[in-house]
Amino acid sequence: MKNELPEGFTVRVPTPDDAQTVTNLICQCDTADYGEPDYSLEDVRADWRRSGFELQRDAWLIFAREGALAAYGNAWDTGAHVRTEQTCVHPNYRGRGLEEFLIERVEAYTREIAESKTIQWIMSMDHVATIERFVQRGYQPTRHDYVMEIVMSEAPPAPTLAESFVMRAFERGRDERAVWACTQEAFRDHRGHSDLAFEEWAKGFFEHADWSSELSTVVMQGDEVVAATMAFHFFNGGWILQLGVRRAWRKHGLGLAMLYRVFGECFTRGISRVGLGVDAYSLTGATRLYEHAGMKIKNHYVRYEKEIT
Repeated sequence: MKNELPEGFTVRVPTPDDAQTVTNLICQCDTADYGEPDYSLEDVRADWRRSGFELQRDAWLIFAREGALAAYGNAWDTGAHVRTEQTCVHPNYRGRGLEEFLIERVEAYTREIAESKTIQWIMSMDHVATIERFVQRGYQPTRHDYVMEIVMSEAPPAPTLAESFVMRAFERGRDERAVWACTQEAFRDHRGHSDLAFEEWAKGFFEHADWSSELSTVVMQGDEVVAATMAFHFFNGGWILQLGVRRAWRKHGLGLAMLYRVFGECFTRGISRVGLGVDAYSLTGATRLYEHAGMKIKNHYVRYEKEIT
């Protein structure tokens, strides 16, 4: 298919100065699609700092004739696949061919530039028309994910642990490498996991202004880190990005205790909502743990993939 821009629109690559404009567009799309914004300026900047991501090669801005930003697209070659995140079209400009242009642009990018030739798009199960568009182009579902959330009107239960364990907040200058090693080990039992180098893992947390050492949690037994949670305080609530228990220390209630600690720390700070993402068919039974802690499914997403030739 020809990757032609619809008449009346122009495309250019972003610069760092475009980050706020892109953030505004993503928030407008989130509000239209989900009822509230769920992305911040710092999130956009963090996306653009990712290892291997080159802003002027891997992202596109589409403008309407009157100068408004109509759409944003990007492609990130992770090595395992080309992933698109926050690719969106402003509600006022949907149905004019921009969606097809962005899909074709990502496919052309994958064919010509990317090392991986598998494209992965993540979309809401509620967006039936969008899913149908991808199915017609040969994309197949490969995984289901949930966003789960707890909304607290009262303090959560206090965490409890056996006496041999100590749970505390993350300490900079002490915990970085031990928590990195702990989470890499814990997530090797998760579908599709690939270990991250320490520098890449650290960049995703310590260079992000919304990462919270106070909410992030470490569990120790003696001098050994056996479980950890890395959490953020975003403008709309708390967010747990990683929660992992090393295999030899599972079945001791550490996951539930860490959840209750994060919930409690959020509640004392006036944060009533805490969310996280999870594989809907988690091999470690994570969804059952989160439901036991009082979390409920908020959104259901599907990953669609296609091999490009």
